[in-house]
Amino acid sequence: TVRLTTVDTLAARIVAPALARLQETHPAIVVELVPDTRTLSLSKREADIALRMSRFEGHEVVARKVGMLALGIYCSRKWLDAANTSDVRLITVLDDQAHLPEAKWLRDLYPDAVIGFRSNSREVQVWAAKSGAGLAAIARYRADTEPDLVRLRTEIPDLTRDIWLGVHADTRHMPRVRAVMDVIIEALSEQQKSLNPKN
Repeated sequence: TVRLTTVDTLAARIVAPALARLQETHPAIVVELVPDTRTLSLSKREADIALRMSRFEGHEVVARKVGMLALGIYCSRKWLDAANTSDVRLITVLDDQAHLPEAKWLRDLYPDAVIGFRSNSREVQVWAAKSGAGLAAIARYRADTEPDLVRLRTEIPDLTRDIWLGVHADTRHMPRVRAVMDVIIEALSEQQKSLNPKN
């Protein structure tokens, strides 16, 4: 068993398919995938591997940057007319994640907008935006595939976040841990163009 924690932005569409491929070559490895907004501790052995959108701290953790994720501003098509008025409503995170770059970016772009919806789940934010709850900062690889969503402010650069993979120094050479790390890194490499598009 290998316990892997990551954010829901990556868990469903990147990590889960990679783990399905892992079963083809390593059927005896069982991965416990924990999509969680909380930061599970590698040093306390709450997880074996972590995939995060920020750098790791602590000398017991070995980490490497494994990709970049681009975010854009999106709303539903029916909200498009309201997006350029003073009646803009934002879909954002709860207060405990208000320090994150995407939350600050959204607020800086729309300083006078009111908060219409809060959730720390990025998948919930996607569906809130699709349902017309307001504007949200969403990963482009997720939102660009949604015909009901429209990307706004295309004249400004995307917000980009680094993707980091971390593992406890004592377990990084264990074959089952190494196998999971390798398949995740490969999946991120294959998806990098969609994760960080240039237009």
